Amino acid sequence: MSKKVSPIPRGYRTATPCLTVNGVDSAVAFYQAAFGAELQTRHAGADESVAVHATIKIGNSIIALNQEAPEQGALSPLAINGSASQTHLYVDDVDASWNRAVEAGAGIRTPLFDAYWGDRTGVLVDTNGHLWSLASKIENLSKDEIASRAKAQIAPIEGIATELEYLDQAYLAEVPVLEETVAA
Repeated sequence: MSKKVSPIPRGYRTATPCLTVNGVDSAVAFYQAAFGAELQTRHAGADESVAVHATIKIGNSIIALNQEAPEQGALSPLAINGSASQTHLYVDDVDASWNRAVEAGAGIRTPLFDAYWGDRTGVLVDTNGHLWSLASKIENLSKDEIASRAKAQIAPIEGIATELEYLDQAYLAEVPVLEETVAA
């Protein structure tokens, strides 16, 4: 009799981001230096010296890295001169994590700031052109407090107040506000 195989491998969540990079080994080295990533798996190509796929673990999340393959339409952000997505990391100390990533070679897309929704956050660009938003929760706010702060911060920008009202009605009405607490 064979053992039952788990349909989701140990350590994985239901969804796993897969980033296309130009140079899997150099990307792993960057993520280790920038975000404290741990290498989980590494798969080499035909010549055994160059990785074509790897998985890393940042905090409790696994991220897959795939080598760019233009002939298959798999392009890194560097190849398309932009990024269609970003990976969001919640960390214990966003300032320390930010500084570590910048020292490792990340570029600053949006500097760190205290956001109206209660996070300290900013956006970095990694050495392969992928966007990473880093954040730490700094305040627990109600939906009304978030809406009030958003209107106060963004309303002075022409045309945004109307759009915010639309977005609030269309999307935010169904989003619950979650309070985050630290276990004692």
